[in-house]
Amino acid sequence: MQESKGCDGLIAPTANRHLGKSDREASGVLSSAQRHTHFPDSPRMKRVLERSDFQFIDLKQGTQSVFLALPPDRLGTYARWLRFMISQSLTEMASARRGPSISGSVTPSEVTSATLGRQKTVAPANKSVLFLLDEFASLGRLDAVERAMGLMAGYGVQLWPILQDIHQLRALYGKGANTFLANAAVLQVFGVNDIETAELVARSIGKRDAHYMTASYGEGKQTNSQHIAARNLINADEIMRLPDDRMILLLQGHYPAKLNKIRYYEDKEFKGLFERI
Repeated sequence: MQESKGCDGLIAPTANRHLGKSDREASGVLSSAQRHTHFPDSPRMKRVLERSDFQFIDLKQGTQSVFLALPPDRLGTYARWLRFMISQSLTEMASARRGPSISGSVTPSEVTSATLGRQKTVAPANKSVLFLLDEFASLGRLDAVERAMGLMAGYGVQLWPILQDIHQLRALYGKGANTFLANAAVLQVFGVNDIETAELVARSIGKRDAHYMTASYGEGKQTNSQHIAARNLINADEIMRLPDDRMILLLQGHYPAKLNKIRYYEDKEFKGLFERI
């Protein structure tokens, strides 16, 4: 590795830094590297990684979709591949490189060389990219995603993480979970079964004035009094009792709304466009 000139000379300095570490530290670094790079040993992963026909930056130049999917029983084994692909794609979005598209069968090294040689230009502002991150908690903590929540809007990138409850977000990002909530232009809430998540949503929606009358009796006279008190627009228990076809939408700069939820398997517009599994 010290003698290698590959990757524009990045390999040799990496080897020198590793050799400069103490034995205990070097052993820990090597163990971590092996653990995080174990997934390419799989024959299936080798076939996936042996070629590339596009770059993620191409998503900014036209309407197209890329699906990165793993079966549930492989999430634990190959999650690092998924994490790597998401981090790499976000890096591409931020770099805003653009040049001639790479097509045909090429090797990863050829893609890397072509990418490094490109000149940075700004992609068209009217082209935006949506990252739909289903089962977001299964990816583990991703620093690239946390940074992207506050920065990527300026690069024409929208992140749409899907979580079961607020505990999943806090378990992964701690105090950084507030970054996700504070930078979310839209918050969709449905199917809530956790009281703490429901209470958070209720506080976010806010309160309204509730008017009520009281009557008191004394010495044969009735005295009526009008009172004003604050009440949640919707309580936590009401959020947890939302019907399956209803959801709450919190849109930045607008009042909260309770809306009908489209379920594709019951909507006539999607009939014949999907298969039941």
